[in-house]
Amino acid sequence: MSSLLPAFKNIISVSPVPLAVVDTQMRYIAVSEKWISLYHLEDQELIGRSHYEVFPEIGDVWKKIHSDCMLGKDQNCENDPFMRADGTLMWLKWEVRHWLDENGAIGGMMMSSEDVTHKTNITLNEKRFQLFMDELPGLCWIVDHTNTLKYANKCFFDTLRLGSDVIGKNYNNIFGYDIARNVQESNALVLKSGEGKSFHQTVRDQHGHPQIYKVYKFPFIDEAGEGNMIGSIAFNVTKNKLLEEELYQSEAQFKLAFEHSLIGMALLTPDGTFKRVNKSLCDMLGYSETEMKQLNIRQLTHSEDLISTASRLEDLSTGKIDKIKFEKRYLHKNGHVIWVVIAATMLYDSLHNPLYYVSQIEDITRRKEIENDLVLSEKKYRTIFENVQDVFYQTDQDGLVTEISPSIEQYSGYSRKEIIGQPVSDFYFYEQDRERIIETLRTSGFVIDFEVRLKTKDKELRYASVNARLVVENGTIVATEGSMRDVTARKFHENELKALNTELTASNEQKNKLLSIIGHDLRNPISGSLQLLDLTLADFASSSADEVHTYLSLMKQELSNANSLLEDLLTWAKSQFNAISFNPEIIDDITLLFAKSIQTIGPMAAKKQIEITQQVDGQFQFSADKDMLETIIRNLLANAIKFTHSGGNVILAIQNKENGVLFSVCDNGIGIPEEKIKTLFDKNTNYTTYGTSGEKGTGLGLSLCYDFVHKHGGHIWAESDRQQGTCFYFLIPKKDVID
Repeated sequence: MSSLLPAFKNIISVSPVPLAVVDTQMRYIAVSEKWISLYHLEDQELIGRSHYEVFPEIGDVWKKIHSDCMLGKDQNCENDPFMRADGTLMWLKWEVRHWLDENGAIGGMMMSSEDVTHKTNITLNEKRFQLFMDELPGLCWIVDHTNTLKYANKCFFDTLRLGSDVIGKNYNNIFGYDIARNVQESNALVLKSGEGKSFHQTVRDQHGHPQIYKVYKFPFIDEAGEGNMIGSIAFNVTKNKLLEEELYQSEAQFKLAFEHSLIGMALLTPDGTFKRVNKSLCDMLGYSETEMKQLNIRQLTHSEDLISTASRLEDLSTGKIDKIKFEKRYLHKNGHVIWVVIAATMLYDSLHNPLYYVSQIEDITRRKEIENDLVLSEKKYRTIFENVQDVFYQTDQDGLVTEISPSIEQYSGYSRKEIIGQPVSDFYFYEQDRERIIETLRTSGFVIDFEVRLKTKDKELRYASVNARLVVENGTIVATEGSMRDVTARKFHENELKALNTELTASNEQKNKLLSIIGHDLRNPISGSLQLLDLTLADFASSSADEVHTYLSLMKQELSNANSLLEDLLTWAKSQFNAISFNPEIIDDITLLFAKSIQTIGPMAAKKQIEITQQVDGQFQFSADKDMLETIIRNLLANAIKFTHSGGNVILAIQNKENGVLFSVCDNGIGIPEEKIKTLFDKNTNYTTYGTSGEKGTGLGLSLCYDFVHKHGGHIWAESDRQQGTCFYFLIPKKDVID
């Protein structure tokens, strides 16, 4: 192709179509004048330059077409968009073909293009018009003067259930003569007048229901200059027609309701003149309808209500509010006052100018009289309510306080405002009191002199006596109401009397117990000693030294027992009457205290050949009353020895615990029955029995242990197995204890 003759280049340059020839490198070899003018390249030198340099906007899609052509694949397109670098959109009809050099190889490509933008725009506009008309929510069609259908949109075909093949057919052929005749008459009227006109036409839908369409018809001339055409657009107005009918019915109903309403109704102009009134209002005020229409609202209004009425009506007319309801006084024709409640709103025209006040007027004169009576009753009730000393209250079904008398403040410290609206449960000292009163109210419907414990604002306990009842309406509990009386002082007196009575009872029991011990346990050893002394003195002359020694030894044992009993008795008595002082001190040498306790009880253990073992692991330091602690350990050791067989073992131990110091005294004796374990430390019982060698106890020892342990804030308990023996434990807390 490089050997093209100049003549051939000239032929290309004058080609009647835009044409360009490029080599395999896409460099221009020849171009036509049409090509240059089409792409506005008059000021550029093209020969030898790259096509892509001239058109930098060419994208990958075009480059792929060119590369395929260089491989022998020719292509063309009738309508393709091409966006220029300056933003101009061109629609091109193009073709690319490869050419062969003198060796038969592909030497390059010939490109031809044609600007079809104008034709494309026309086609696009037609398509857009068609799409627009098909989306139009109404029927659209065109016929000529012979009533032949020239155009119709999708809604036309869908609504009339027709196919597109009706285009070009006459109305008679499409709809039949009877239907076509009415349509043709309206078409002829439009053509004759030369003006657009509207008609109503009824068409049945696919279910046979009549649908009303409003049709707009107008004459026009199409783009080709063809005249006597009729364009038509139709919209379904069935709903509008139904609304018009409903509006008519509504107006009729309003008129009926207005005239026959049992309450007064009126339409007033913005200046307050009665435009329309019903019979009820006329009867209420004593005027005829004619007389009312000659009056202004100011003439009927009580003088004291004139200003407020004018202000409210102005707010309505200016749109500040859209409706209002208020009470006022009218003057009857005969001069007496009528109280009414008025509900009013404003009607506006299409420009939002006020037209009429619409008022409903209800006579409430009788209600006002009753309200006045109620106000007087309320004042009397309020005076009593605010001055009564008892507390009156009301709660709703949810337990919220709805009313309470002011007297509550002097009892609880709460004001009325602080209590009203709060749950009544917040003011009970103990929740179970509320549960009890609720249960009684639920079962009986009322309570009388029901005692509850309440708390003051300062969290103090107050006793109250409650009388209350359920309020039931239509079978449903809606509230609770009642009264409360503060009985705290009375309750404290009762408690003091109960405490005194309890103390007297305990004192009597202690006295009886003391007399019982003195009369039995203490008298027996002394009586026995006296008998032995009488026997010794009576037979002294004839008795040998051994016999006298035996008698004296028995007497010593009896008196020793009596002495021990007397010491326990005195200590117990002091404990019962709080005559023993509690003097805690720091104890850091527990082994010395253990040794002293064991030394005191040693002879008793030695007599039965019982070994006492100490278990002290680690260092101990705690606060306790040393004398009381010795008494506790001594009594527990004495008990263990008493109920252990000769040759047995007793273990005295101490352990450090997280919450205190744990002492234990364990033996391998006869044990304690399980049913007796629970009563060992019961003040109302006095469990005692004989030891393994006939030792008799008083039962006071464990009572002393219990009292002294509790003086320290600790606790004591026992565990026993009839086969293995008994262990007594007591815990002394590691803290300073205040009696």
